[in-house]
Amino acid sequence: MDETRSSFELAPDALRRRTDPTRLPFQTTASLPLPAAIIGQRRAHEAMDLALAIPDGSYNLYVSGLPGVGRTDAALALVRAAASQRHPTSDWVYVYNFEQPEEPLALELPAGRGRAFAHDVQAYITACRRELRRAFSSDVYEQRRDELLAELRARREKLLEALRAEALALGFNVRGTPSGFIIDALVFPPDNAPPKPMSEEIFDALPDDEKQQVVENHEKVEAAVAHMLPSVRDIEEEARGVVGALDRDVADNAVRHLSELIAASNAGHVEIQAYLKRLRADVVLHARTLRGPLPNAPSEGGDDASNETPTHEAGPQNPHGLPLDDDLRDPPSLRSLLRRYGVNVMVSRPAKAEAPVVEETNPTYANLIGRIDMGIREGLTFTDHMMLKPGAMHKAVGGFLVLQVRDVLSQPRSWEAIKRMARFGQIELENESQSGGASPGSATIRPQPIRADVKVILIGDPQLYAELAERDPEFHENFKVRADFDYEMPRDTDGELAYAQVAGAAARAKGYPEFTSEAVALVIEEGSRWAQHQDRLSAQLDDVRDLCVEASYFARRAGESLTRAQHVSTAVRARDERAGLAREKLEEEILQQEVLISTLGAAVGQINGLWVKEIQGYEFGLPSRITATVSPGLAGIVTIDRAADLSGPLHTKGVLTLAGYLAGRFARDFPLSLAASLTFEQVYGGVDGDSASSAELYALLSALADVPIKQSLAVTGSVNQRGEVQAIGGPTYKIEGFFRICAQRGLTGEQGVIIPKVNARNLILRDDVIEAVRAGQFHIYGVDSIEEGMQLLTGIPFGTKTSDGQYLAGTIASRVLQRLRRYSELVRRYGLPFSEGPRG
Repeated sequence: MDETRSSFELAPDALRRRTDPTRLPFQTTASLPLPAAIIGQRRAHEAMDLALAIPDGSYNLYVSGLPGVGRTDAALALVRAAASQRHPTSDWVYVYNFEQPEEPLALELPAGRGRAFAHDVQAYITACRRELRRAFSSDVYEQRRDELLAELRARREKLLEALRAEALALGFNVRGTPSGFIIDALVFPPDNAPPKPMSEEIFDALPDDEKQQVVENHEKVEAAVAHMLPSVRDIEEEARGVVGALDRDVADNAVRHLSELIAASNAGHVEIQAYLKRLRADVVLHARTLRGPLPNAPSEGGDDASNETPTHEAGPQNPHGLPLDDDLRDPPSLRSLLRRYGVNVMVSRPAKAEAPVVEETNPTYANLIGRIDMGIREGLTFTDHMMLKPGAMHKAVGGFLVLQVRDVLSQPRSWEAIKRMARFGQIELENESQSGGASPGSATIRPQPIRADVKVILIGDPQLYAELAERDPEFHENFKVRADFDYEMPRDTDGELAYAQVAGAAARAKGYPEFTSEAVALVIEEGSRWAQHQDRLSAQLDDVRDLCVEASYFARRAGESLTRAQHVSTAVRARDERAGLAREKLEEEILQQEVLISTLGAAVGQINGLWVKEIQGYEFGLPSRITATVSPGLAGIVTIDRAADLSGPLHTKGVLTLAGYLAGRFARDFPLSLAASLTFEQVYGGVDGDSASSAELYALLSALADVPIKQSLAVTGSVNQRGEVQAIGGPTYKIEGFFRICAQRGLTGEQGVIIPKVNARNLILRDDVIEAVRAGQFHIYGVDSIEEGMQLLTGIPFGTKTSDGQYLAGTIASRVLQRLRRYSELVRRYGLPFSEGPRG
């Protein structure tokens, strides 16, 4: 190897940063504790601490990071730690709204009091029913009732007696039935015996004039009844009022002590006191239903039909002969009353409990805000405050709600629900009709909202954050803190120890063998390979755990008591084998000459470029032939891929950069007159990125200088207009992709790859590549400029300007300059208009 090549070649030890197992502070992972909840994410840690510490409803948190970096586990761990230092302050219940039944009342109670309050109200209603039965069954009540009704009953009886006397004088008897008055004609026996009802036979036997007299007298009695009825009804209405007032007074006295007790146990809460006051009034109002039938009481149908007021409107009678209180009403059933007095506990926790942490994995709209159930009663839907069901938001009141943002956005209306709660600080239940889904005539209620003291933690990737921020102007107002999880972390002592702890925890979780320090060293190196940086480690801890599980599985299968380095190597190879089918197929096309790639000889205007392909998360490198042709003209540099709409914007930018380089380096004193064509041969799936721009420039310079390029070398690297070779991504995969092709064809000692020198720190190559380099069978060169790369590819010095501004004869630059000058003269000779600048 000549001195020039060796000056650019990277040493084998520079191709992979090794981890010295003896420097790790353990022999096996058995001595290590579990890994920390958050590893290598200082920035994210500080952001989450800030959001969780500020008691402000707008300081909700968006945890941003790629899947697998431990964002969810870390967020949950920090949230739970914050929750352990907080205690919920409130319970919430729904109760019946006596003034507006369609709007159930939301009552806030001290934490731990919700279920106790519901029990207290239930016990209060039970005790009220008992005391009401006792009060209304007492002799005192009956005596007082009799006293109040005695004078009214006497007035009523006086009216009825007068009616009977008037009817009797006209030969009729008036008797009352529940359905009205019946007027009977009478027959008076000659022996002064009591009169008897006149039968139809007797009436038919009467002379016509007597019949006419009976009819006329009947009409007079009917008129007397009609004249008397308003007075009787006035007395009955007065009786209802008197007894109603008595019943209300008795009921109120019966429940007064109980009401005072439950009010005292909830002193200091204005809304609860107001509810209890309305509850007491409703209990008094419906005392008859609540007390139930009184023991040993006469039927309310009446004690004697003759004492009843017979009218269709009067309804059923009581033992005193007067309709009283609710007799004319259709009172609610006992069952519906007891349901009305129920207390629906929506949020309840012990007073000293930790703040809740709710992770909703299926954030549908109903699962978030709760739901309003429906029932069927007499063929119609119905609902009430007892059919309100809490959602994740209710469960998180006083604490934290953790959601995966992708799941939230996949559910209709869920994001609107989250945003509304964050913006207004309340949870508002809706039923189907309010969201447009209920049928006409269905029951609807609108419960009062519950105050939402909830900190929302959304977990998602950076792209979703950007989408939310763009489409929702209020997003930043409601989620003021973003915690960014990096996809990599420093490869330092802490990072390496964290990897060791992850390895040990993964093995222990499966009951597999613990890791030796040598095995952990390989895991660390693989982490650097995933990060594509010798001084960084991948923060994709899920991938690290998976690799460790697989390695320890191979150790267990081999009957080993510890997971060793060879088991990690086996797991890595097995992963490549599982994912490598597509790669092998593409490489087979190259080896069988279906895709043309040369690894021997030299060719003008032809070079091996390198690119990275990703299939289902598996990345690998492949070579691709790039060719260039040149001729005089004014078309500039044209890429066939761009003309065929197979080129992306970044690739187009890279090609335009080439024209700038040529103009700036060679055509400062004459017009650049060039028609050049570039293409990626046999690439049909589209080209983008500028990592092949240096290879394209090498091919172009080769064609202009008419100097062949070694096909044993492959190239990757971006270039700027000054000819400086810039960093690219995936150098490890690209090198290994070309190496596999060369190795399968047979290594000659001439093959290798040219990369940007700055990318040397990104190399974590497999051992077979490193060993081939160590043996001189394969070479990896790092260059800083196009000039250095061109010299490696052709073996000819690129050339620098002498004191007179000329390039030394025979150099690459001299040849290119001569060719471009000749093209310019030819264009001028043929009278073509000159281009005003480089064209792509």
